Formats: sequence, structure tokens, C-alpha cells
Amino acid sequence: MTGDIERTPPTLGELARLYAAAHYFVAVGRQEWLFQVGQPAGDVERQLEARSFQFVTAWNPHSRPAGEHRNLEAGQALEARLLESGLTFHRALGCNAQGGAIEHGWLVLDLAPEQADALARDFGQAGTVYWHAGEPVRLRMQHPQPHDYADDAFTDWIA
Repeated sequence: MTGDIERTPPTLGELARLYAAAHYFVAVGRQEWLFQVGQPAGDVERQLEARSFQFVTAWNPHSRPAGEHRNLEAGQALEARLLESGLTFHRALGCNAQGGAIEHGWLVLDLAPEQADALARDFGQAGTVYWHAGEPVRLRMQHPQPHDYADDAFTDWIA
């Protein structure tokens, strides 16, 4: 025992607040472009022509740390699924506002919401980040809205 105190897993509401406050980046060529929940992503849209954009990851399923090896394997499985689909996608990542807690994933172009939800469920993700061209970036949580979570104009709760 190292003396470290185990952290209580975050509630769904806490997760949603963390995801909404995170910074997301997509790699296009040799540059990375920032997008954030609640903000327009015009820089990304100018680089990637699409009607919709979806950030999805396979890291840390069920919001539990999985370790680097398991996260890399899950990320490769997600990449293989995207390659099979024939969709266009780009390397992306999300990190907390301080630049830590990085999760690698993909920004998928023109992915139907039903397909995105299925990917999120298949890879144990509580939420994804998406938007339609010309609109602010949104958070899409894969659960019903908890009673202790106040309405948020840029967070959608589904189940």
C-alpha cells in the first residue's frame, strides 16, 4: 500500500462538466486545431470540409483508467472499425484544461449520430463531442440527464 487515497469515480454530471471544459485538438497536416464545447470551430471547418464532425475515443472505457497498453489496443480497434467503415477521419485528442489527462481518438467527418452513438457504446464511452458545420461544438452524453445536473445549452443527454 502506497498511502495514496483512492478517488471516488466521478458522477455523470461531473464527467459532463469535465468533458465540456476540456480542450480538443485535431491534427490536419502538420498543424493541430483546437475545438471546445460551446464554441464555434471555424478553424477546423476551414481545414476539413464536412457537414458534421464527431470526436470519439476508445480510451479509458467506462471512465476508468485502463493503462497505456489497453488504451492503445482499444484505440487501434477503433481505428480499424473506422477504416472498415470507409469514413474520413483525422487523429485527434482531448485533454483537461491544464493539458493533462490526455485521451487519443479521432475526429470523424460526416458520421451519422446513430453511428457515433453505437461507436461510443461499443467502446464504453460516456460521451462524445460533435457539431454541425457553422454551429457551436456540443457534448453528447450517452446517458439520461442526471437529476443533479443543471441544463446546459451545449450538452445533449441521450439513452
